[in-house]
Amino acid sequence: MIKPKAISGFYENLPDAQIFEDNYKDVIRKNYSLSGFTPLDTPNIERVETLTSKWADDNEIYGIKRLKAEWDEKNDFELWLRFDLTVPLARYVAQYEWDLDFPFKRQQIAKVYRWERPQKGRYREFYQADIDIIWNSKLSLFADVEILSTIYNSLKDLEFWDFVININNKKLLSGYLESIWVKDIVKTISIIDKKEKVKSIAPMLEESWIDSDTINHILSYINIWEVRNSREILEYFSTYENKELLEWVSELKYVYENLLNLGVLEKNIVINPSISRGLNYYTWTVFETFILWAESMWSIASWGRYENLTSNFCKNNYPWVWWSIWLSRLISVLNEINKVELKNKTVTKVLVLNMWEEYLTNNLQIVKTLREMLINAEIYLDSDTKIQKQFKYADNKKIPYVIIQWQDEIEKWIIQLKDLSEGTQKEVKIKDLAKELI
Repeated sequence: MIKPKAISGFYENLPDAQIFEDNYKDVIRKNYSLSGFTPLDTPNIERVETLTSKWADDNEIYGIKRLKAEWDEKNDFELWLRFDLTVPLARYVAQYEWDLDFPFKRQQIAKVYRWERPQKGRYREFYQADIDIIWNSKLSLFADVEILSTIYNSLKDLEFWDFVININNKKLLSGYLESIWVKDIVKTISIIDKKEKVKSIAPMLEESWIDSDTINHILSYINIWEVRNSREILEYFSTYENKELLEWVSELKYVYENLLNLGVLEKNIVINPSISRGLNYYTWTVFETFILWAESMWSIASWGRYENLTSNFCKNNYPWVWWSIWLSRLISVLNEINKVELKNKTVTKVLVLNMWEEYLTNNLQIVKTLREMLINAEIYLDSDTKIQKQFKYADNKKIPYVIIQWQDEIEKWIIQLKDLSEGTQKEVKIKDLAKELI
């Protein structure tokens, strides 16, 4: 006998947790669609050359091999599981570039696979919820506004907790480092990116032959968002005589003001110059999102802008902006701070009790009527089971309503509708069930 055991890092849910996760997917998908992002699905498996075309770490990618493959089979490990949804989309856009209408707005909620040491909030198989805007000409700054407002609406609609979206831009960080005469900007950005993993980045900056005054400037820079609000930060950097910095201020003011016009609240947006993750390969903006009071855990969503992600697949230039909600990680963080309330063990709204075999046809008519009304309904499977056990089944699964029909009510087309949460019961005509349940 084989002992049942799940694979580490490949999580699975009990029914109540699965319903909770699926509800989150539905809310996110609804908000993505409200902003006009087209659903798309790409294969879980891609060719090696596709996945390794952009910034992939070979150590993180799982290969696919047929269990009984011949020893000389040439395709061994030429097929790999996708580690994100972005690189497969780049391949897709290049492959179907003449069939797509640009700007192309994509949404995709799907699993990705990545090898890493399993721990809280980090899985080897997990869900991402992506949106992307791709254009075959210059990509307007309003694409940033559209992406950001859509994510804001999605997170707000989930109603889990307060969240904060941190905004930074490569032009800001590069321009600032240039203005204080830092020579190796790329290396300095990579050091700043390690600030969350070490007590202080000062020793690492010293090892890069950066003088103490410049180090103090850098440390003040990455902490400025803690002492100034977003508008003050925009005003502060607008005084610098640096082309990149001034471009950044102008661009971010445009994004910021238009977000407010779309109803995004200022408390949910923070211009945070300390955000540096990904700035070595993002070409413009980078965003990271945290749950308020849980910032020390993990970011729950991030995105950035590329000037040409498809360069490895085609000759045409496709500027691109994308965002991903790390759905599995988001739920993990919410679990850690006790903000996940599992209310339902089933999607069933009504259980029809099955008390007499000779009246099964009539009970099935009730179930049919409920389902035609788009009310999730099931009938208890065994008519020999005592009514108390059928009620217990409904109670254990937290089914909100139970329908009972006694023999003398059949010809009258009435039923008894019991609300298990309230403990109340009333007589209802079958034709009026929709008014009671919808």
